[in-house]
Amino acid sequence: MEHDLSPRRYPEMSGKIALVTGGSTGIGLATAQAFAHEGATVIIASRNEKRANQALAMLSDDGRGRWMQCDVTDGRDVDRLVSSILKEHGPIDYAFNNAGSGGKMSPIASMSEDAWGKTINGYLTSVFLCMRYQLPAMLKAGRGVIVNNSSVDGLRGYPLPGGAAYAAAKHGVLGLTRSAALEHAKDGVRITAICPGWIGTPPVENWIKKNKEIGAQIMAQEPIGRLGTSAEVAGGVLWLCSDAASFMLGSPLVLDGGYMA
Repeated sequence: MEHDLSPRRYPEMSGKIALVTGGSTGIGLATAQAFAHEGATVIIASRNEKRANQALAMLSDDGRGRWMQCDVTDGRDVDRLVSSILKEHGPIDYAFNNAGSGGKMSPIASMSEDAWGKTINGYLTSVFLCMRYQLPAMLKAGRGVIVNNSSVDGLRGYPLPGGAAYAAAKHGVLGLTRSAALEHAKDGVRITAICPGWIGTPPVENWIKKNKEIGAQIMAQEPIGRLGTSAEVAGGVLWLCSDAASFMLGSPLVLDGGYMA
């Protein structure tokens, strides 16, 4: 169920600058599309230029879009990204820290240190690095909204074997978000997070197709009876960034089809 984005919902976003990391596919792409529809200039930051160009072609003509290469696990890359945006476009109004990657999933007793490190770096350290360089720029401008992509797995243990490192990273994202939000509660910069449940992104859909048993377990965790859509998560991100969510600070928005209920 994709949401119709018309008409515009947040006129204050027109002409603003929105950064979406990992914006080439899935939730990131849907969020980039939603920002563009509202008339924002959208910077997609990712590693793969081909996929990014495909994503840019899918953005609404209402806004502008461009791609900047960035590995969000590399602080120097993130620093260059933010500096380039400031130089070419001006202050960042909205940042959706969505990009994430990890090591091989395995039970704790057999997980390699390398896999653990890749997952923590890919899903948690990356968010820290993004905020580390976004915040000074936003504080200087006296405004900005940061939304970090956590997960329902940041609120409970991973429900299937092998996801402990991922859950630990997503718990960490929420701790980082809450702490940063309190640090800057009176500075004009609002920081919060979103916690999606099972969303029908390409990796999840492929996983379900390949393993019917896993698919049945996943669907059993959705009281609503279906997977969420990337567009639904994007709608939540835009609301968090909008003036309508001006009192939303630190606490995450949970979009999970009833799973955590």
